[in-house]
Amino acid sequence: DILLAFPTILLAIAIVALRGPGIFNTMIAVGVVAIPAYARIARASTLGLKEQDFVLAARAVGVPEPRILARHVVPNALSPLIVLATLGVATAILNAAALGFLGLGAQPPDVEWGAMLVDSIRYLFQGSWWALMFPGFAIMLTVIGFNLIGDGLRDSLDVRLRA
Repeated sequence: DILLAFPTILLAIAIVALRGPGIFNTMIAVGVVAIPAYARIARASTLGLKEQDFVLAARAVGVPEPRILARHVVPNALSPLIVLATLGVATAILNAAALGFLGLGAQPPDVEWGAMLVDSIRYLFQGSWWALMFPGFAIMLTVIGFNLIGDGLRDSLDVRLRA
């Protein structure tokens, strides 16, 4: 809960600042700051599912707890995690691009969208606005694509929306 109270980009900046810039450290930082959201969703799903009628019925019939967990709880708890994962990819792309923009991401000669945005700012003042537009549009389209995939998965996997 404490990690969820801080903005993810600030935690990622702190982790990369401690470990040093680079693509590997950026990916570690982006992954570490995403873990609390997954843990929170998994816990909430599991707590909600353990009181459902099908789990209580399996327990009443005498099904062992590991089998209830494997057959009933885990499959039903995975759908919110899958949706969160697709939406989390979009957030990870934005966080990695932000770290790259700040100079904490991939270092030259590696190529990264945030670093491309920083490099193209100098061309903006020379009248070459399209140099800034293409990396920005690439980030935007990729993030929108993953958000639409996540929204579609949410609609297809949510049992409450099925009629």
